[in-house]
Amino acid sequence: METLTTILQPKMEKLTPADYATLEFGDIYRKLPPATKAPKQAFVESIAELCCVHQQTVRMWISGVQRPDALKQKLIAEHLQIPVTTLFPPKVQCEQ
Repeated sequence: METLTTILQPKMEKLTPADYATLEFGDIYRKLPPATKAPKQAFVESIAELCCVHQQTVRMWISGVQRPDALKQKLIAEHLQIPVTTLFPPKVQCEQ
């Protein structure tokens, strides 16, 4: 599995104008860096893969509509190296 740093900072090959002068058209195209994903999309995909859930499920967790179960909370906390209580604070119940 790719780390979040790898996803957000892909390796790019730097070419100088002199390099371009010696390359064929197809070679220039092949040397272009791959398209990068938006950081938020990459984050959602990595968490979904980590927890073996659909990306929409992760989006529900992010928006607060649903909460991951305790095991998934622990997996996410370990992956991000942030305490579970910080990532998923207990819900405060309103008194009526």
